[in-house]
Amino acid sequence: MLRTAPAGSVNSGEKTADATIYTGSGFLTGVLIISDDTNDPQVILYDNTAASGTKIFEMKIDVSVEGFGRMVSVRDAYFATGIHLDINGTGASCILYYRPTQN
Repeated sequence: MLRTAPAGSVNSGEKTADATIYTGSGFLTGVLIISDDTNDPQVILYDNTAASGTKIFEMKIDVSVEGFGRMVSVRDAYFATGIHLDINGTGASCILYYRPTQN
């Protein structure tokens, strides 16, 4: 399972609950969605420090079709305010990869 950040990106570490991952601007570069192989995980990422505003990523995994998890490469989805994670599904977790902008 991939647990290292794409070149130039930061790895959030594995997250199992809603949280503000980063405050500030940058680019989302990847998302690893992990399930317990029974329940369907859903991940929504907002350009915000709360679960509202502009969605920059949303995906639900059907484990009966896709299995344990999925790595999604995101081609530099820009966020201005931050990244807020809204994660749903029993046993769900994820790792986010992002590149902060230089200030």
